[in-house]
Amino acid sequence: MIKCVWFDFGGVLSPPIEQIFDVYYQKTGIPSKHLKEAMISVANELGMPMLAPIENAKITQNEWGIRVRESLQKKYPKLDTTKADLENFGKQWFSGIQSNKTMVWLFKEIKKQGFMVGILTNNVAEWETYWKKMIQLDDYADFIVDSCKVGCRKPDNEIFEIAQKISKTKPYENILIDDVTENCLGANKIGWESIQFLTNKQTIIELQKKINFDFPLITEIQNYDFTPTYKVISKAKRHTPEIIEILSGHKVLHLTDYDDVRNILSNKFCIRKPLNQPNQASILPTLTPDELLLNLDGLEHDRMKKFAMNGYLPAKLDFFKHKMMGIIDKHLKNVAKLNTFDLFETLDDIIIEINSELVGIDIADYKNILKPLTKSIQIADHRTRDNLIKDFTNLYEYILNLIATKTFFDKENIISYWMQERNKVNPPIDEKELCGLLLGSILGGYQNVLTCTSKIVYAILYFPIFWEIIKTENETIQDVINEFFRLTNLGTTSTFPRFVTQDIQLTNCIIPKNSIVYANVFLANRDSNVFPNPLQINPFRNCRQHLQFGYGKHSCMGKHLAMLELQLILQELVNQLPNITLDKTIPIQWDNGVILHRPKNIPILNQRRLQ
Repeated sequence: MIKCVWFDFGGVLSPPIEQIFDVYYQKTGIPSKHLKEAMISVANELGMPMLAPIENAKITQNEWGIRVRESLQKKYPKLDTTKADLENFGKQWFSGIQSNKTMVWLFKEIKKQGFMVGILTNNVAEWETYWKKMIQLDDYADFIVDSCKVGCRKPDNEIFEIAQKISKTKPYENILIDDVTENCLGANKIGWESIQFLTNKQTIIELQKKINFDFPLITEIQNYDFTPTYKVISKAKRHTPEIIEILSGHKVLHLTDYDDVRNILSNKFCIRKPLNQPNQASILPTLTPDELLLNLDGLEHDRMKKFAMNGYLPAKLDFFKHKMMGIIDKHLKNVAKLNTFDLFETLDDIIIEINSELVGIDIADYKNILKPLTKSIQIADHRTRDNLIKDFTNLYEYILNLIATKTFFDKENIISYWMQERNKVNPPIDEKELCGLLLGSILGGYQNVLTCTSKIVYAILYFPIFWEIIKTENETIQDVINEFFRLTNLGTTSTFPRFVTQDIQLTNCIIPKNSIVYANVFLANRDSNVFPNPLQINPFRNCRQHLQFGYGKHSCMGKHLAMLELQLILQELVNQLPNITLDKTIPIQWDNGVILHRPKNIPILNQRRLQ
């Protein structure tokens, strides 16, 4: 059982050593290759490894610096070393270098869990002030074992024995995180466990297998989750699901188990069409057009979905990717000049322009006509039902008119693509069906993408550790996005009720024919049997796929678009605005509706501009 976790400093709690060598070259003009050669030359004269003379305090930093300078001048007489303060090397070496904030966070988090934590470092006496100031862990570290103070260094057995003695542990109760292979092997030789640090992600994944530590909770973000609009009528019993009353006043079976929800979402005997009728069970205050994909079942649904998906396939979206990146780049450059700005407004501008280009609708129409209509429809306020019906009618008529008057065909946008391909389907896609598909594309491609993007970007900035994770390792963006999608709901509901046409066997019960079920995706994505510690935001959990985009035939046709947009936006945010933070002096306002629950503002401080 692990009791003490030891972190190396250089290359683990600090940035990679090669990166610091590159920065030193920028400061001094001394190539890292030349500098390393000089360091090795000095060490060879003393019969020691490269930095051992100062890490074991055999000579002072000043003496070492003099020798390094002499070695450089001897081997490279034309090299200008005047910018290098080699005799006071540590001060210049660490100047402007920041810690590896992800590993510093991990160090603190492990401490919170009750483990002992220590720093086991090959270091230099004269550098102590600088590296300790960089990581600021004196108040958290139980032990610091520094080679220059104990007279030995990793990978020698002696330094590990010293660490065991001061921590009062047995060998198997220790684990070392170090970026140097020899140091990890040295730890293993004496009976310690070890993780060779390669990346933050890899280290966290490997450490999770050995000890438990916590990630932030999604519930720490005020208002991020919604208040359910249904009422619980009776709690679940051994062979009977919970019964709830939904907005329409109907009592339905409430399913929250991950496997049960997935079963319902993909089951051909659970259908939507009978419920999109007057006086039937509904989460909306009004009916929706029959030709919407969410209202279709069976072969009728398959025909429409197959046709629609051709416009949203990853290959087609990749073709459009360069346009998306251009739009994102343009809008982020505008705010990069500002000290403060509202990131929600920027995300809104980006996503509305992307969907305008992708679908093929004039941007002015999108902003002036479609934006207010689609927001009203997604909020779906039952208190203003007449206005909602009016807005739905206006949007529907706008799309029908667009189809009727569309004359320019360009395969790069979805309207033109679908209109050219519609007659290749058997039977051909008619105007109403095309209108239903476009209605879904406009509502989902704009409002739903804006909702999930704004919520997830806000949450990432709310917890700076996730911003650091994606900033330092871009390849983790997909992991972070997936985990936040699991925990993020669009509105105050997470699915549409379904009518059961045949008895269905679930995990612990049978759902009888003619029942109405509400398969709660939001709670299924937080099923602790599938996602341990489900409220923790752990991007590196090894679990089954979340159900946020549905499952089976009724999975969201725009899921690839939503994922791609969010990924590109985050990539460009960390590239162009790496130092932004939330301005927590400004309260966050929220929109709240059936299919739209999101922040109205994301106030940002642009730290680089403020410096």
